[in-house]
Amino acid sequence: MSRIAIIGAGITGVTTAYALAQRGFNVTVFERHRYAAMETSFANGGQLSASNAEVWNSTATVLKGLRWMLTRDAPLLLNPLPSWHKYSWMGEFLRQIPHYRANTVETVRLAIAARQHLFAMAANEKIDFDHEQRGILHVYKTRKEFDTAAKVNALLKEGGLDREPVSAAEIRRIEPTLDGVFHGGFFTPSDSTGDIHKFTRGLAQA
Repeated sequence: MSRIAIIGAGITGVTTAYALAQRGFNVTVFERHRYAAMETSFANGGQLSASNAEVWNSTATVLKGLRWMLTRDAPLLLNPLPSWHKYSWMGEFLRQIPHYRANTVETVRLAIAARQHLFAMAANEKIDFDHEQRGILHVYKTRKEFDTAAKVNALLKEGGLDREPVSAAEIRRIEPTLDGVFHGGFFTPSDSTGDIHKFTRGLAQA
């Protein structure tokens, strides 16, 4: 195919269109709004964080989700009303639980590669998207939480991510304004943040 159509000018649509155009394809992006990225968050901090690449397909996630269904202020809720699409998706989700480790390691590799591509696009097109390269810090209040996170961190490092444990004193050095009592944390210096709306608009114009 020499001509390709892409539906939607969000971050995925625009970056895909850009990559294909760079390879010589004739690309048209269709968007229902007047401008690109009009449904991309304007307020939330956009994390370019390979440190959050752990997949959700695990027994612990399923148990946590079941507990949340009984909690009024749960951060994530699932409507139990049946539909074929919903329950077939849940079945596929459960079938991937045995592949949690391999999927997490591969997702980390993909996240690192995606982050590198995004940085290259921004540099090539001189896009200002309020990029802050200060790393991302995860903190844990208890030894149990930290030990659980350490198991995940081993998989992230296997996928190629530079992410190291930090003590409570190091947490305060990295982020002096952070208040509270912490057992420890993990710091990823290569992670960063930026305005994903600005980035998508800039790349669409390019």
